[in-house]
Amino acid sequence: MTRFSPRPVALLMACLFAGGHGAAHAAPDTPGKTRAPTRLQADRIIGQTDRSTRAEGNVEARQADATLYSDLLTYFPLEDEIEAEGHVILTQPDAEVKGTYMRLKMAAQLGYFDDAIYRITRTLAVSESDKTPTPSLMEPLPALPPRQSVAYGAARRIHFEGENHYRVDEGSYSTCKPEDMDWFAKSREITLDYDLNQGTAKDATVYFMDTPILYAPYLSFPLNNQRKSGFLAPTFSSSTRTGFDLSIPYYWNIAPSYDATISPRAMTKRGMQLGAEVRHTDWHSDGEYQLELMPRDKQFGDRRYAYSLRRQQILGKGFSAYVSWNGVSDDDYFTDLSSRVVETAQRHLPRQFDLYYSRNWWNASLQTLRYQTLNPGGETRIDHPYFLAPRLNFNARVPEWKGLDFQVMGQYTRFTHPEWEQGQRIVFYPQLTFHHIRSGYYIRPKIGLHSTTYRLSRREPGLPDSLTRNLPVFSLDMGMTFERDFRLAGQSWTQTLEPRLYYLGIPHKDQSRFPLFDTGLADFNFAQIFSENRFSGHDRVNNANQLTAALTSRLIDPKTGAERARFMVGQRYYFTSLKIGLPGEELHEDRYSEFLAGLSGQVTRHTYVDMAMEYDFNNATTNRFSLGGRYQPAHGRVVSVAYRYNRDVESTFRYRDALEQIDIAGQWNLSGRWHVVGRYNYAFDNSRLVEGIAGVEYNAGCWVVRLVAQRLETTAGDPNTSTFFQLEFNDFGQIGSNPIQMLRRSIPGYRKINELPSGSLLTDK
Repeated sequence: MTRFSPRPVALLMACLFAGGHGAAHAAPDTPGKTRAPTRLQADRIIGQTDRSTRAEGNVEARQADATLYSDLLTYFPLEDEIEAEGHVILTQPDAEVKGTYMRLKMAAQLGYFDDAIYRITRTLAVSESDKTPTPSLMEPLPALPPRQSVAYGAARRIHFEGENHYRVDEGSYSTCKPEDMDWFAKSREITLDYDLNQGTAKDATVYFMDTPILYAPYLSFPLNNQRKSGFLAPTFSSSTRTGFDLSIPYYWNIAPSYDATISPRAMTKRGMQLGAEVRHTDWHSDGEYQLELMPRDKQFGDRRYAYSLRRQQILGKGFSAYVSWNGVSDDDYFTDLSSRVVETAQRHLPRQFDLYYSRNWWNASLQTLRYQTLNPGGETRIDHPYFLAPRLNFNARVPEWKGLDFQVMGQYTRFTHPEWEQGQRIVFYPQLTFHHIRSGYYIRPKIGLHSTTYRLSRREPGLPDSLTRNLPVFSLDMGMTFERDFRLAGQSWTQTLEPRLYYLGIPHKDQSRFPLFDTGLADFNFAQIFSENRFSGHDRVNNANQLTAALTSRLIDPKTGAERARFMVGQRYYFTSLKIGLPGEELHEDRYSEFLAGLSGQVTRHTYVDMAMEYDFNNATTNRFSLGGRYQPAHGRVVSVAYRYNRDVESTFRYRDALEQIDIAGQWNLSGRWHVVGRYNYAFDNSRLVEGIAGVEYNAGCWVVRLVAQRLETTAGDPNTSTFFQLEFNDFGQIGSNPIQMLRRSIPGYRKINELPSGSLLTDK
């Protein structure tokens, strides 16, 4: 036995290795793994070679990146095991445990602490769903740093069961700091698996403000808000159509590429509903399947259901497929049972199947498409669109050769309808383009032949059953780019000036006897004024002898190449008047089209504006105008304002009165931990609130509470009002109804306030 006597002031240091021979070797319980040496420092050290070393007074032991402090320590080098007593503190980069007694194999992380207090830290990456999108020309906000998840607790005994694995006996778990333990889970046994990022608790009670709010004989929870099988926190809300609405979803993490959510739902005004959603994604396929079933709606008086199937599949050897099949039991399903604008506004539910084939220079597809048409309220007639049964597409492009580019488009479609005329349409359109591109300018002449053939049935008396249309198409696209450098407000900028001319020539052919299967008037904008046809679809091809002139100017940061602002104007000149139109459309004889102007860019570092206008000089009227702005100085602080005006709203060849709306939305930090959220979308044309949202959020650091009210206008004319209340415990779970998806959808730039960096102005008291 070797004895070391203490010195009056200095501490003694000894480097102890397994076996005591001055070199580390593999530990018995970790074959093949080199063990780091253990360094021991204390007031008094007594050792026996290869058997044990005892340290007393101000003990400090280090191995790799772990440090242990205690009053008394015994080290067993052959087992690499430490026994510590007194005030025992173990610190590691991602954990700290304090207790009265410890027995631990340091390298293997096997052992236990008695009367322990623990802290476990993990760094979490920002998820894709929490990343804030910004307008394309706006300087993005700095990326949020990775977030830390910190767990605190106390235990009669905490077991170390290998790296990243802990088991807590008769203890607690929380993400609140010990001095502010607002919520915690108390359990007979808690397991923490940081490899799978999941935790479980047996005989668990959740306390909030020292008041028990939830008991469960078995509780499963994620350690980082990632996927984990188990019951999710109950969600509840209240609305005028459903009454009190309670759902207790169960999430099943089937495999890395598969998961499912089963959601029993109870509504006081409607009854019971069962919902299920299955998702999967891998290298070759992506799918989502949803089903909602209500055996009997107490107000509707019958069974109600909704289903949705969407799947993309790569079949191999150039083949792929897509299917989207949707349906509901009745016209008012979404109006009665959904609080989402996108669902309540649906009128045609697609039932579609596509098969694709692609090669290097050509591709083909087969498509069938039908719809279930909804008429909520039954007040107005909703026309059924034509079904595609089927549609065959063929596209080919020969790569550019000596400036020449050859393309061909072919399409066969069989249109069916329960009431209207129907038939077959064949479109064949070969095109040849010559590209002459030089530094500073380009010239692209193009020629093509648009050929269309119809075979029709159920026509009105006197109309032919067979029709053919062959129209030559010629266009000439020319443009130039000028640049200049200048300084503004002490900063260097590059400004471009890009004039563009586009001539289009298509002869006139009477098409008044041609059917209208899938054709409408295309939106008039900067993209459309450089297109060949002012109609969508192939049932109408406009006559043209026209010239489009446009001018674009961009403001570019020469240091980064980022575009900060863009200004555009454009107008079309008609050498001959338009002669092809849709039923009910008034063709004007003016020589000029409406004047288009657009401006978008970053006004200041945190402010983005976007403006678009369509002005009719011939009648001195503004047909369309939109102006929007967004101010976002930081994550969690954003205000957006938009105004939209449209004099004539076209829908399926019919016009209604002007649309005029204002939309204000935002999220803002009031003071300290309080935030407000809201949206005000008001339609002046019919004096109604389309959607209104008002809410408050409170961030306590380790928990968040949200109270949000939503008023949503429905097509049936009866607005639906919903209330959301959510209490969220960070990295543990939520109680109440979840408004996050609704807020992200309705408020541009919205962020969860408990995802913001700690210590920022937005989260400090």
